[in-house]
Amino acid sequence: MPRNVTQYDLLISCPSDVIEELEIIKETVNDFNRMYGSANNISIVSKHWSKDSYPQSGEKPQNLLNKQFVLDCDAAVAVFWTRFGTPTDNYGSGTEEEIEELINSGKQVFLYFSDRQINPSNFDPEQHNKILDFRKRYEDKGIYATYSDLTEFKKFFLNHLSLHFVNILTESNGKTFSNNSELFIKGVRQGKISENPILYKTDYIHSKFMVNLETDINQIFKQINEIDLHNQKFTEIKSKFPVSNKKTDEVTESRAKLESIRSDLQNQFKNSSEIFTSKKVFLQEELVNEINTYAEEFNIHINDEMFFDLGELKKQESFLGGLPFGTGPSYNLIGSDDEKEKFSLLKEVYSKIKEYRQWDYYFSELDSLYYLDLCLTNSGNSYDEDVDIKLFVEGGYLSIGRQVPLPDDNILEHATQILEIFFKPKKSLAVKEYDDLSTGPEHVTPPDVSLYNFNQSYEEKIQSDKEDYWNLIDDIFCYDSFQEEGYDVICYKQSYIKQKTNVYFPSIVIFRGVPKEIRYEISSKYYPEIIEGKLTPILK
Repeated sequence: MPRNVTQYDLLISCPSDVIEELEIIKETVNDFNRMYGSANNISIVSKHWSKDSYPQSGEKPQNLLNKQFVLDCDAAVAVFWTRFGTPTDNYGSGTEEEIEELINSGKQVFLYFSDRQINPSNFDPEQHNKILDFRKRYEDKGIYATYSDLTEFKKFFLNHLSLHFVNILTESNGKTFSNNSELFIKGVRQGKISENPILYKTDYIHSKFMVNLETDINQIFKQINEIDLHNQKFTEIKSKFPVSNKKTDEVTESRAKLESIRSDLQNQFKNSSEIFTSKKVFLQEELVNEINTYAEEFNIHINDEMFFDLGELKKQESFLGGLPFGTGPSYNLIGSDDEKEKFSLLKEVYSKIKEYRQWDYYFSELDSLYYLDLCLTNSGNSYDEDVDIKLFVEGGYLSIGRQVPLPDDNILEHATQILEIFFKPKKSLAVKEYDDLSTGPEHVTPPDVSLYNFNQSYEEKIQSDKEDYWNLIDDIFCYDSFQEEGYDVICYKQSYIKQKTNVYFPSIVIFRGVPKEIRYEISSKYYPEIIEGKLTPILK
């Protein structure tokens, strides 16, 4: 006969020297399931990197393990003997990170230190001292046990494992697990549960991204300032015809020759093509004004006469004409390498400044809003299904979905590719990310520039980019929404939530102002009544 079985995931977190204990842990979990689990419709499943991780790139190894399975575990068992482990970004080892984060998130950790005899050839004083320091940190908290042999370790672990989960069974007070979920809405800040939901503001306008963009622009200004076309041309010609210092008339004659040669060089550019006409390159007024305005705003020194001087650079119509948007000019440049480079750098700095202005405006819009991370919490001893969540906010405060700012054309594609950074909460050990995509629109993959359609016009490409942006916004903010008695209401479904688990809302909830309170209603398959609650957000 089919039964509803509540599963608890147990993380095994041990450095590489703990081998025999690893097998004992697995055997003990099997013993517990056979003795207690089957009779009480619960099951403990052990999780270890060796069998539950998979190859993945893009982040540090510990971060990848956290996302793949560590963050979803209900409890952990950790054992130290001779090795403390490899440091991570924030902790002395991966095992320490897993222990600390699970304890901070309120989850059970079974922690053991081995006093077994150590083989001198395997002894590393530095590693052992780290273990002693870590052990001392917890000696007054009563959360670890020590053992001197493997038999004692197995006895301890089976006893501790049984006591913990038998207490969970006792707390159910005879209720079946299928009716014992406890659902709430809670706030989250920096990955940890917050009793009072905390509103916060962003500061993207001063982010490292913007600082790096400013640095890139400053570097291009420097490169342009270093190109002096008049001086370089004069020096080049002068090296071929040295000026005599003996007589004044000889000096005058040499200078006349220099001017004649310079005139001849200029005429050579005029006669470079008999088929296509060439014209002297002039910079657009908009480009010059934008560069001057930026330089003045950021106190960047430029010499107007020299900075925008392009020497004798000319444009000549290309035989093939212009290529599709964004892939090449419709002309060839005729001039020296320095003249071409300077023209290219001036266009590049103008483009970067426009990009900077658009990010500055977009980030200013985002920074003007208020943000709140919320999660659905099941603090009960059983899972629940078909959970419907409704959030009620006084009308005019919410700013989600297609109410969020739209980036300008030049940064639209880039912004779409990093959109989840702005509007999706970051998964932590305490809170799982929302992944119930079956309840929302089909997931949209950010566009890949390599798939650009060369037959598209500029206007068609921008329209396509806007559609990609809004489709991804719809995917992230996968709520139904409506108005009711002066309230804006958003609602969504969580098809399944595990016991003792916190799951983020599909997105960060965004406001145009600070609401006095937020009401919520929760209904589910296994809880007979509608759960009602209120949140009073505070601004920090």
